[in-house]
Amino acid sequence: MRTRATPSPANPKLAGWSRWGTSLLAATSAFLVSAPHLLHAQASATIDMGASLVRYDGFLLSSAVTVTPTIAWLGSRAAVNARGTFLRFESGNRSLQGSVVGSVFTRPGRTWGFEASGTAGASSYADFASFWHLLGEVRIRHNTDRGGIWMAATGGRTAFGSTEEARPVVAASITAMRRHTAVALLLTAGRAFVGDTQYSDIGMTARGQYQQIVLEMLVAARFWSRGAGEGVYGEASGVFPFSDRWAAVISGGRYPSDPIRGSIAGRYVSAAVRFRLQSTPRPVAPLPLPHGGANGGADPPSSTTLTLTRESSGSVRLVLQAPPASSVEIAGDFSDWRPVAMTRTPEGKWELVLPITRGVHQINLRIDGGPWLVPGGTTRLVGDYGDDVGTFVVP
Repeated sequence: MRTRATPSPANPKLAGWSRWGTSLLAATSAFLVSAPHLLHAQASATIDMGASLVRYDGFLLSSAVTVTPTIAWLGSRAAVNARGTFLRFESGNRSLQGSVVGSVFTRPGRTWGFEASGTAGASSYADFASFWHLLGEVRIRHNTDRGGIWMAATGGRTAFGSTEEARPVVAASITAMRRHTAVALLLTAGRAFVGDTQYSDIGMTARGQYQQIVLEMLVAARFWSRGAGEGVYGEASGVFPFSDRWAAVISGGRYPSDPIRGSIAGRYVSAAVRFRLQSTPRPVAPLPLPHGGANGGADPPSSTTLTLTRESSGSVRLVLQAPPASSVEIAGDFSDWRPVAMTRTPEGKWELVLPITRGVHQINLRIDGGPWLVPGGTTRLVGDYGDDVGTFVVP
């Protein structure tokens, strides 16, 4: 959880942007509370409450109380993410930050994909420093069984306080990802031009999971810079759940200046408690989403076990041992997260034959139209969209 307020010289034109930031944070919080009822299980919502120690370059160490609500909605071809952060420093000054990102994309699971997104954000510090940015991005991705490559181009405007001072933004980046069971590695290189400022970043992110604990680390360097600083930086974070809806979040490190979003370089350490709002059972869902309802995302009965065998045709036969039921459906990355009905065998089991490539895959199941569950016989992990999924390996 970063806390990037930006102390800057006074500017009387910024009161309007401060009010805009306050309104954005309030709207984000209100939408977060109501979203699970409006969007059903296609939405995930969390709120982090904690404290941070921050030392911005050129300023003294300061402590702050933080509140960060986040709402994410995910559909088959579109997604929306809204996030707001409120900080109150020991000096009594306050910082407000907020952003909304909307994107559309081609159907997941294909070898090649395309995504377009737009971002609107603003931040303010006390009564004298505000920033805003409007960005558009297009991304082309090439997926493989255990990773992929993404190429992105970004354009837009960013400003300190007033539209007359807006600067053009042009950036490009390339990211390669490699996934191995519960560990994912990402290598990213990018170049950005913000008005007269320009800089390059290259870095590596590692994300791993042990049971329900999620750890993430970033190590990167900035170079070939004019007006944005240079040097090595890095951050680390850990999420430690202690119930289905509560988790401890610890993070810290050093981050560089961000000319696009208006933050200066600094060091920080923070600790927070994360509350995950309950969601309702999802209807037919095209992508893995938070599940809950009566079972609250619990494991299926112990008598439910999934096994698989590879057919001579190259397909995979999935066999599910389940308690008495009238229908069983599965959904996974191999079906673009579209539910597929299994067939009951004379022995009382459920089976399905599908073309599934070699490698690590994700899956959930639903019995008699109930909540989506992690099948017994698979490894429970947090999926790419924050929900619990089962993983299995096709040799």
